[in-house]
Amino acid sequence: MPRPPAAAPPQPLPAPAKVYLPMRQHQGAVAQPKVEPGDKVTMGQVIGASDDFEAANVQATVSGTVEAIIEMPDPSGGMVPTVVIANDGADAWSEELASPENALASLEEVGLTRPSRLLKRVREAGLVRSQVQGRPLHVDLSPPMAPQSYLYMTGIPVVRPIDTLIVKAVDPDPPVCPNASLLGEAGDTLAVGVAALARISGAKRVILALPSGVDASALSALAKQREWETASVSQTKYPFANDHLMVLSLTGREVPTPYGEPRDVGVTVQPLSTALDVGSVLLSGRPVMERVFSVAGEVKNPGVFKVRLGTPIGEVLQAAGGGPSQAGKVVVGGPMMGLAIYDLGTPVTRETQGVFVQSGPKVRHYADHPCIHCGRCVAVCPVNLIPSELGKLCEFRMYEEAAEQNLMNCIECGCCAYVCPAQRPMVHFLRHGKTEVMAGRMEQ
Repeated sequence: MPRPPAAAPPQPLPAPAKVYLPMRQHQGAVAQPKVEPGDKVTMGQVIGASDDFEAANVQATVSGTVEAIIEMPDPSGGMVPTVVIANDGADAWSEELASPENALASLEEVGLTRPSRLLKRVREAGLVRSQVQGRPLHVDLSPPMAPQSYLYMTGIPVVRPIDTLIVKAVDPDPPVCPNASLLGEAGDTLAVGVAALARISGAKRVILALPSGVDASALSALAKQREWETASVSQTKYPFANDHLMVLSLTGREVPTPYGEPRDVGVTVQPLSTALDVGSVLLSGRPVMERVFSVAGEVKNPGVFKVRLGTPIGEVLQAAGGGPSQAGKVVVGGPMMGLAIYDLGTPVTRETQGVFVQSGPKVRHYADHPCIHCGRCVAVCPVNLIPSELGKLCEFRMYEEAAEQNLMNCIECGCCAYVCPAQRPMVHFLRHGKTEVMAGRMEQ
């Protein structure tokens, strides 16, 4: 399977002639445009914002002129208001960001700055956890409340503390591998980013989850210097980088299912690239303008690039030498858990980390064959479900019956669909079933 060179650092790409900046680049609420067509903008200028807690600010990533505000597909396929900016090529920063006053001068300042002030800077910068359908980082770092049942009984919200931060330097869906290209980034930016994530979340214990079998000596040395722990994660058995499974293997804590999150057991898990984003924002005083973006699969030159946010994915594929002659599928995120896009004009956003490209003949076409009861899906399910039975229940719209058999525990890793000899669209059945269960319960 063609993949980028393992240890190659990201190659910078020039900014495009136009950037397309969706008003939502994460899971959550949509920001409102703060500019109009014809407005002049500078880099870092806020062009989208909202008072909704689950929305993130959107900044211009080039200087130039707002050409239009249109509806465009985001990486999840939904239509989102998008600001189109014609690049003037000057890369001029806004006045207040030309010489930012709130930049940290050193790592020591992280410990002297109140967590609330650090979190405020993260929110102002509009940072998003680097994964498809990731959440705004300020939402991800906010401590969880007590279980809803307790809140309903007492009316008293109780904050449950986070004591452990796991920085994940392994890539969840190879061969899309942005983190692998960042293993040498062990300087002040990463040190500040990790220290700030720990201070904001309240974590006293920091674990760097490093991939086994590759050179991560720079990160190991940094961890030793900062008295952080390291853990070697084997990349031989997918889905090795699933958050829930990683929390269990590294801390011994089991994330409650079906609706639990790592922070419910006092843990926050953040990708290596997100930690670098935090460090960059705090040290520079400026929002992040680029995304480390991996291109893998059937392109001429697979690689990892530094791409200006808002660049159309089609332009990044051209930089990688172009796709196959017989069009197939372009998947944002990775071959197992990613989302196929239908428009190469879809832009690179804060939640995207890469794409996987397939030619037409290699695209697997699902069929409407019945289950043949071979049991292969049961053997590979990492959370011990019976996907064959769940698939049949969801296929025949027996959603609540599927929920009673732990449908909501499915982590949508794609293993069942990968091994199914009948080529049943297992993930689609289960994902649709979960959506129907959630919709039905919200109406009650």
